Amino acid sequence: MTTQELSALARQRLQALFDKPESAYEHAANALQLLLAAEAAFERLNLLGNADDDAAELRDALCNARIRVYKALVLLSPTNSEKAR
Repeated sequence: MTTQELSALARQRLQALFDKPESAYEHAANALQLLLAAEAAFERLNLLGNADDDAAELRDALCNARIRVYKALVLLSPTNSEKAR
């Protein structure tokens, strides 16, 4: 592919991200799904489960990110928003 074709493809893919705006709740839910998929990929590659493996820091970072995004998802949930009112 030429540089121009690659640029056009990148623009199309980026535009698709912004065609339908997400709420903060939807954004957090999508982020959580991506983190869960990343952890599943680690398991498939047998990189999780060993406390002394080379990927321990990355595993911990994924876990901590998942926890934080889950907390944000709970705080942004519609039922939680109604309780705050």
